[in-house]
Amino acid sequence: MYVIVGANGFLGSYLRMAVKEMTEERILALATRTDSVEEDDRTEWLACDVTKAGDVEKVKNRLGQEEEGHKILYLAAYHNPDLVEKNPRHAWNVNITALSNFINTIENVKCFFYPSTDSVYGDGGDTCHFSEWDRLSPVNRYGHHKVAAECLVYSYGYNVVRLPFLIGPSLLSHKKHFYDQITETIGQGKEMKMFADSKRSSLDFGTAAKLIVRLAENYREDMPEVINVSGDEDLSKYDVGRMIAKKIGADESLIVPITSEQTEGIFEARRAKSTLMDNSLLKQYLGLDQVRIMI
Repeated sequence: MYVIVGANGFLGSYLRMAVKEMTEERILALATRTDSVEEDDRTEWLACDVTKAGDVEKVKNRLGQEEEGHKILYLAAYHNPDLVEKNPRHAWNVNITALSNFINTIENVKCFFYPSTDSVYGDGGDTCHFSEWDRLSPVNRYGHHKVAAECLVYSYGYNVVRLPFLIGPSLLSHKKHFYDQITETIGQGKEMKMFADSKRSSLDFGTAAKLIVRLAENYREDMPEVINVSGDEDLSKYDVGRMIAKKIGADESLIVPITSEQTEGIFEARRAKSTLMDNSLLKQYLGLDQVRIMI
């Protein structure tokens, strides 16, 4: 059985789809709220606020009814760097304390994957591609939280996958993603400003989800404790925006390039300019020749 913690988010919804497409496994989908979830015959929803010990104990009891080991994909996190700066205690409780309690409570785990972020590396410029063994130097509190969370995960014997900027159409009927904002804006003939000088090894949600499920399906005890799950191409958000415009047949000139120096008033927490990643280890482990973003 797959256990997806945070199953009603953007990545969580794609992971649910990937598990159903790529395996015959059942899914225990955990979410703080389950009032707007999509039911199906292979997915069981269970309300769980990971900051509440009683909810986590409820998950433990439910999983205790299963004989086989569980494949856990833990997505719960307080993500927004600006909100982390504003609410550091709450963010720590979600990102660190709750994660630690969950790891130490849930039993009979076959594999456990914690999706982290390229934010842990810090700014590498336009030419550096960070490998899993490079020094971590995050530039904001959110990045430091992810470093601490990673240490908890692999110190316990579990695995971390570091993800880049992810994009794709929302699968959630009640919530739009940045992708949807782009398509709606340029679809109406309006300009969309996007950063042209900040690069990531970007991926789409669908490809990232399938790669994570492949890692879970091919889990071995000698799997590297941290793996970069990222694309081959060095892409700015401006590049991605033009790819989206081309796909939907919109005027690519509606995607307007701006620079990271023009972020005043947009972000409160500092962002790294470029955090490119080396995905050689991922390709070696899964026997892949390339990993490309699918827009």
